[in-house]
This record gives sequence, C-alpha cells and structure tokens, in this order.
Amino acid sequence: MKQLPVFFYCILFFSTGCLRHEYKKPLCNNYFLYAYAADEDMCIIYADKYGAIDIIGPTVFSVGYDKNYIIAKQHPAIYPERENTHITNYFIIALNTPVSWKNQNVAMGPLNEKQFIEWKQKLKIADTLHFSITFDDVK
Repeated sequence: MKQLPVFFYCILFFSTGCLRHEYKKPLCNNYFLYAYAADEDMCIIYADKYGAIDIIGPTVFSVGYDKNYIIAKQHPAIYPERENTHITNYFIIALNTPVSWKNQNVAMGPLNEKQFIEWKQKLKIADTLHFSITFDDVK
C-alpha cells in the first residue's frame, strides 16, 4: 500500500515535462492568437471546424483588431536562436478575405513600418485601430 504514493509521485514527476503553457485568445472571425509552449511561439491562426491554419508565424508580439482588419507586429523566428528582436515585421489581415486550405495567404506582409503606414492609408484603416494586445516579454 505504501508503494502507491511513491508510484503516484513518480508518475507526477515524469509527466510534468509534458505539461505545456498553451495560450489561445480569440480575436474575431475565427482568428486566434495562439502559442503552444511559450510566448516566443505566439502566432495568429485561423481555426474552424475543419482544423487550423497558420496565418502569421512566430513571434507575434503585438496585435490590434476591429471588425474589418487585424494588424500585427512580429519578430521573425530564426531557429535555434528563437526570434530576432532587431527586426519588426508588420502584417495586415483583411477580415473580408475568405480563408481556406487553398487560400492561406490572407495576410499582407511582411511589411516594414513605412510600408505598413502606407498600406493603412491606402486601405483607409481607421486611426483608432491600434496595437491593443502586446506581449512585453517578447517585445
């Protein structure tokens, strides 16, 4: 009978390596901020009843959205060193663009800051749309 607690603690100890920090936050129109293991894995996915599609890969560190657009900032992941914080890419996702397995390239980008500002003006994206979600630890 005394072996049961020892066995239980051994199983608990060895299984803790399988526990992950998963983060999933709904944005809008089936788009989510998603990280499997750590904030460095943060990306934007599109998920529906058929599965999920990566739209913008790691490391997304700042996002804003309204009923028409999602805007995002990303440090491109360079493995094995993780993200490159010296480079910031900008992305724009028009929410009226249909997403499917055949049409996964719905994000405009990567853009530099100047291109991003120009496209915001061309698309008439409201000035009130700003980066409202930011992950400071990977910024």
